[in-house]
Amino acid sequence: ERRRLERICHRRHPLDGMAEVLALERLAAESLSLELPLTLVLDGRGLCRLLWVGDMSQFGRLIEKLPGSSRRQGRNLRLVTCVGGARHPSLHSLGPNGQEAVVALDLAPLGWLRYSPQPSAGGQWSATLFVPQDHRGDPWLPFSQGNLEDLCGIDPLTLTPTREEKPAAPHRGNTAEEKVLLLALSAGMRQESERRISELEGLVRSAGAKPVGIVEQRQRSQVPQALWGEGKLREVALEARRVEADLVVTDRELTPGQARNLERVLGLPVSDRSELILDIFAQRAASGAGRLQVELAQLRYRLPRLSGRGLSLSRQGGGIGTCGPGETQLERDRRAISRRIERLQREVKQLGDHRSRLRQARRGIHRVALVGYTNAGKSSLLNALIHIGASDAVLAEDKLFATLDPTTRRLSLLSSDGKPPSWMLVTDTVGFIRDLPPTLIEAFQSTIEETLEADGLLVVVDLSDPAWPEQLHTVHGILDSLHSEAPRLVIGNQIDRCPAGELARARALDPSMLFVSAKHGLGLNHLRQQLLSWPNSVGDRP
Repeated sequence: ERRRLERICHRRHPLDGMAEVLALERLAAESLSLELPLTLVLDGRGLCRLLWVGDMSQFGRLIEKLPGSSRRQGRNLRLVTCVGGARHPSLHSLGPNGQEAVVALDLAPLGWLRYSPQPSAGGQWSATLFVPQDHRGDPWLPFSQGNLEDLCGIDPLTLTPTREEKPAAPHRGNTAEEKVLLLALSAGMRQESERRISELEGLVRSAGAKPVGIVEQRQRSQVPQALWGEGKLREVALEARRVEADLVVTDRELTPGQARNLERVLGLPVSDRSELILDIFAQRAASGAGRLQVELAQLRYRLPRLSGRGLSLSRQGGGIGTCGPGETQLERDRRAISRRIERLQREVKQLGDHRSRLRQARRGIHRVALVGYTNAGKSSLLNALIHIGASDAVLAEDKLFATLDPTTRRLSLLSSDGKPPSWMLVTDTVGFIRDLPPTLIEAFQSTIEETLEADGLLVVVDLSDPAWPEQLHTVHGILDSLHSEAPRLVIGNQIDRCPAGELARARALDPSMLFVSAKHGLGLNHLRQQLLSWPNSVGDRP
């Protein structure tokens, strides 16, 4: 049977037709013998690039199965499938099913010819020719239906005369932006769901990728295996092919099993929100201490998500009378990562001891930490308060998590009664975000200690963001979970961009809030005067 299938693969098909009829009749005979569907992938020269035995929906991306480089694989591909098999009664229908249709879209063929495994009583073979479509709906549309011999004579180049050839997808090593499809699970108010999606889109852009689409499903009854329903995941897979996405990012944290199930159904790499934040931190870490903590957080996140394919990464054999292949590469990788985590934990502890000694040396100076939601303007406020030159300024960009490593600067405060200036140390810390991954908090414990050991906390909020009350609540919640006891003073930033009613709304929420504009220098002198007697005069937050 293998030799007969190889002889079918070696046959050349016409350039101006879909396929050779005699070769397809022999393919149908082998399909009936094997009781399995058979699929041919033909290139523009009429050569067979691949013969797949079995259901196409049972494997990943078909484009990865083609032998040779992308240039040798050719263009103007066409698919031919004999849909027969007693063990696959659902495949007697000539139309492609959901998962099979998704897999075929990876090749972007000119047409897909599907025919019955045996002729009818009149001696004619029933066949249907499908063409792909780029807009929403059914991904494959019937182009023509009739006798197999008639459809084999159709020139594939005439199927889609207005079809524009798309450029080849860039390799992962290229500098082109990675295209990301967002997968969201909405629950509650629509406005809240839009804010969560907008924040996820901002995280993707901060990571250097390009969001190309959003698929959202309202949360009703969760599916433990994937959180999203089967029909919605099929829609996501089709949408990812249409927008040519390289990665799917979810707005919910996934368990290792859920991530593997999503990747199996979608046929694409899947990342959750926590992994996305870790990737951003890995890009932003500039100091040795920051890179050390990021690596520790990434290893803790990825250790339970290690999985392998094939014999080299398979599990050991088990059961009575069985003998496994010995220690697998997967187990060796896990043990190596565990050893690396233990080493990093010791180095992080040494880093914490070093920071503790530095804080002991600064006991005689007041220390204030700038905390707040990510991209609230903490770095811009630090630069504006201390009048830092361009060479020593802290990086301030309109991106989420633009600053990762804590930076401490000395602030000179001049009193109005002519007394000598007093000094205060102001530390710019990493921004907070809702649902902060626990692995990240644990790994950055030595950095968070800069916040916990400060004499006072300046909580910065962006009043131009409509969600600032929820962000302020998130920051207070994180600080409470870290058992922070330092007094807090809320600073309303960007008063030059916020609506007029936000100031009254902020005063009603927190009467002690101070209002500034770090960009235009508004309210900074008043803030410096308040810092002369703070934190002793302000006290704890209400």
